[in-house]
Order: sequence, then structure tokens, then C-alpha cells
Amino acid sequence: MNFNVSCLKRPITDSVKASVVEDLPEINDITDANLRQKVIDAWAYSLCGSSFERIRDIPGEGNPGIFTLKRGTQADHLRAVARNTLNLVDDFVKHFPEISIDRDIVLTGALCHDIGKAWEFDPVNLKRWATDPSKTGQPSMRHSVFGAHVCLVAGLPEEIAHIALGHSTEGQHIGLSLECMFVRTVDHSWWDLAGAAGLLLPESMGPAQKMTRPRALKPRQ
Repeated sequence: MNFNVSCLKRPITDSVKASVVEDLPEINDITDANLRQKVIDAWAYSLCGSSFERIRDIPGEGNPGIFTLKRGTQADHLRAVARNTLNLVDDFVKHFPEISIDRDIVLTGALCHDIGKAWEFDPVNLKRWATDPSKTGQPSMRHSVFGAHVCLVAGLPEEIAHIALGHSTEGQHIGLSLECMFVRTVDHSWWDLAGAAGLLLPESMGPAQKMTRPRALKPRQ
């Protein structure tokens, strides 16, 4: 056994927690104060168990080396998914007020769906997995699985751990909550649209995007 998953690499400090809110200001829109704090605690735990100082240091990729943004970080993706998921939820509620959906759970799930990426993208982990994949796999756990672990350890409710797990490939093997379906749909669509808009490195898009014809970007001012 060559790695202890439960050990933090550094102490969780107030400055780490402050950086979480700085990088994901949408946390302040969660109406439940306890849930809001748990999101901060969970991300601080995830970061301090990794080599990343803050969320914006995590590369803007769907998976390591796959769907890589030409510009932007994981924080940009998380915030975009949060904004667009809420827009979709609010439109449904406006036009179909008979539906029942927990907006706080949706927002929290959107902000935490990739909370395991600090683990999966950690350069230390990537190096040791590549050195000998026969020991623990490559990766040993994807960000969706590890993210569910982080959510539960940090005290987030089962609904959020479910979204962290169900938003990705693993969601094909379980029944999904309504809130998870919203987050999952927006998350997947965001990467597809980013590719079509020309925001992803072409070599990172893979065979899954055979239908995409990336558009050239306008010159930045």
C-alpha cells in the first residue's frame, strides 16, 4: 500500500475556505446556511487532500487530457454549470409550477459535482498511476466516485453525493434524481457546446465528438 487517501496534505485553514468562496461566489446564493457551509468545508477538504492550493488551480478539463479548455480553469466550468442549471430549473418552474424541485440541492450539486477532480487531476496521483497502473488502476477512482466520498465525509447530504456520483459515466448504472438529471444534462451539454464553439483543444476532443465542427474563435481584444 503506497498511499493513504484519508490523510490531508495540509491543514484546512480559514484562508483555504475563503478561497473556495472567492473562486465559487455562487455559494452565497445557497439559501440554507448549513448547506452553504458544508459546501465550503467539502471543497476545503478536497483541496487540502490534494496538491492544488485552490479551485482555480485545477485544469479546465472534463477528464485529464480530455475536453481541455484553451482558456479557463475548473472554476469557470463549475460556475457555468451552476448558472445554466439554475436558469433551466427556473424556466421549468416558471412554465410548469406544478413540478417539485429543490433549488438549493440543484445549486449545491452543480457546485460540487466535480469536487473529486482535485483528486483525479492531482499531478502526484497522475504520476503514480502512470508509473504502475497494475497496482491501483489508472485512475484508482474517477472524480465522480471520489467526489461522492468527499461529499459524505464532509457531511453533505446524500442527495449531493448522489449528484457527484451520478453526473458522470457512473450515472449510467444507477437511477438518477431529478436534481441530478438537471446537473448532469447541463454538465455534458456545456462540454459539447464548448467544443462546438471552438473553446477546446482539438486533440482533446476524442472520438465522442465526431459530429462537432469547431468554429474559429474571434480575435481577443
